[in-house]
Amino acid sequence: MARIFILGAGASRFAGYPLGPELWAFIRDTGTGERTAKERAEAVIDAIERVLQMVPPPEFDRPDLEQLFTLLDLAEAGTEPLKVVKIDWRDLRPKLMGMIANAFQWHEYQLQAQLRKKDEYASVVLDSWAARLHAGDVIVTFNWDLLHEAALFRRGKWHYADGYGFTCGDAPNGDRSGVKVLKLHGSVNWGQRDEQDCKPAIEHKADFFLGAQDDHSVYLRGAGQWNEGRYIIIPSYLKDLSSNRLLLSLWNQAFDALSTAEQVPVVGFQLHPADVLARQLLGCTLTRNPNSFALQVVSPAGGVDHWADFCDGIGRGLERIRMTFEDWVMQDRQDAHATPIPKGPRYT
Repeated sequence: MARIFILGAGASRFAGYPLGPELWAFIRDTGTGERTAKERAEAVIDAIERVLQMVPPPEFDRPDLEQLFTLLDLAEAGTEPLKVVKIDWRDLRPKLMGMIANAFQWHEYQLQAQLRKKDEYASVVLDSWAARLHAGDVIVTFNWDLLHEAALFRRGKWHYADGYGFTCGDAPNGDRSGVKVLKLHGSVNWGQRDEQDCKPAIEHKADFFLGAQDDHSVYLRGAGQWNEGRYIIIPSYLKDLSSNRLLLSLWNQAFDALSTAEQVPVVGFQLHPADVLARQLLGCTLTRNPNSFALQVVSPAGGVDHWADFCDGIGRGLERIRMTFEDWVMQDRQDAHATPIPKGPRYT
């Protein structure tokens, strides 16, 4: 059975990664342990906090950072929908992307140290998740974090040699990935030379994929100014993929996979109305797909999303599974035990 799993931020939250409204506080408050990065972050924090004073979020300290990026991208393009404070967005944008990458990498580095304790709840969740996945499965994710591929690498289900949908230039010969992880919004460990580069460097492999080695130039770039804007992260609803050959390839691979899928579980992905590209991708592929299956949407009771209207619009059935990601992947393990598995501690 061709299975395509679609993951959003809710699929990583149990491990301490943020949902959308929590993203700014997460990257602002996460210490990277590196003095230079902290000093460089001060200018970014000052500028973004000034913008948030002019465009305050509906909830205190919970702005929609993707929406803010979009407004600033529009302002840079000459179409300013709101009167925001004047900042040098062209200079600030890659610095904020670097700050995001630093925060996510640091969190994953600390998390992996704790996951070595096998009784940790998050480790049990990731074991159960890996056990669900089989060769030929495809994960389409809109997350930047490294949680899922790092967990699958540790369990022999995925490899960076080709598991991201492109070939890693310095991967060992003979290694191949059984599961593919297509990261349509980029990843905090990819470094692209330019928009024509379809085989970006996979950076800091030694930190996140045990036994891997990095080229020395990775650390030289890391000591420079925000890695020269090389990180491929798209924290904006205003996405133009037309000029980036790597992203076009990944989205095309996702299109092909979803067009022939026989099962599509969606976990922790809200499907925001402003995320036009994601909605178009899913709408086009699921209306073209000849297989008659209901879309499985895994989200906790009371969670807000837009799947019901979307499925009505494309004529596709909807199966609600009112669980968190971690409860969903743990249910088979839970059923096999006479006594409940402790739920905690979680990374919050």
